[in-house]
Amino acid sequence: MNEQTCACPDCNCKVGNTPVVRDGKAYCCEACATHHAGGKPCVHAGCGCTKAAQQH
Repeated sequence: MNEQTCACPDCNCKVGNTPVVRDGKAYCCEACATHHAGGKPCVHAGCGCTKAAQQH
């Protein structure tokens, strides 16, 4: 399993074996890769990156 952390600035999730890659960066899910467009939440329960992204 890939231990790399998601490229979303406020996400601490690991990207796993099948990351979503955008612009050369690895993300844990599509929501993080699109910078939480439309408020779409991170797929990992308890991750606070969605709320933090909405505050930026």
